[in-house]
Amino acid sequence: MQSDLSQFTYILDKINSSDFCEEPFKHLEIPNFLSDEHFNAVITADQVAMTAFQRSDDLIDQLLNKGYEPIPFPGCTTSVHDYLNWLKGKNSHDNHEVCEGFGITFRLKNPKARILIDLDVFFKSSIFKKLLEEKFNITRPTKIETGLQKYLQGYEISPHPDIRQKALTYMLNVNPSRHSEELNIHTHYLTFKPQKRFISEFWRYNEDYDRCWVPWEWCETIKRQCLNNSIVIFSPAWDTLHAVKLNYNHLKTQRTQFYGNFWYQDSPQLQKPQYSDFMIKSSPTPRLTIKKSKLKSYMSKFISHFRN
Repeated sequence: MQSDLSQFTYILDKINSSDFCEEPFKHLEIPNFLSDEHFNAVITADQVAMTAFQRSDDLIDQLLNKGYEPIPFPGCTTSVHDYLNWLKGKNSHDNHEVCEGFGITFRLKNPKARILIDLDVFFKSSIFKKLLEEKFNITRPTKIETGLQKYLQGYEISPHPDIRQKALTYMLNVNPSRHSEELNIHTHYLTFKPQKRFISEFWRYNEDYDRCWVPWEWCETIKRQCLNNSIVIFSPAWDTLHAVKLNYNHLKTQRTQFYGNFWYQDSPQLQKPQYSDFMIKSSPTPRLTIKKSKLKSYMSKFISHFRN
């Protein structure tokens, strides 16, 4: 049966009429994004509203049986074996050094409920893509990556603004638990602490360098996206810091989102400084943690901007 996308015209209207929020960076945040009818159909669908489990092994077996697959995702492994070992305290995993967690993300590859099929088609549609590109003034060619995802305990991405190849990101909360807003599962939207704000200025004026993850302690959370059936949409830039760290019991319920990215198709390969390149340690004789020549290379365009 072909999907009737006209049922989602109200979504297009909500996006089109919504004003941008400016704190902590430019973004759209729209509550009650799906209609009550559509939202209730999503969170009660068999592939979303799952029963409670006694063991993580059983939860993961059920996810696989219901059409989910582990996907490559920042802060995550695709190995169920490695993830289950991590939960048991076997920490022989290779994680990003600014993260403590070790997560796994499952994407629904085979939606069966009518509402899940229709929304999957809608989020991949040209009309949805065109509206968002116009709303965010995206003129370069992009491709969509999207899906319904469940994120298990331990998933963590430290503060980051997203790489330059990403044109747009959206996250729609469709958590099946009525207590989801109280759980420690929500995306943080942050800004740098005053002593680290020079990093965002570097990203702002050096477009031939990519952006990276940074430690949590360099930033402060301005708000979190706790509200169920809310969506946040933004076009990554020098100041779009966001992060997540899950600490909850995924046996009772799982963090669940419609998640999507628009990727630029014409992005060049860029040099990518790491967070450690921005560390300056004070001592009786001030010393940088990186070579002066490397720092000079990184900062040259930033300095020249203020001289011109």
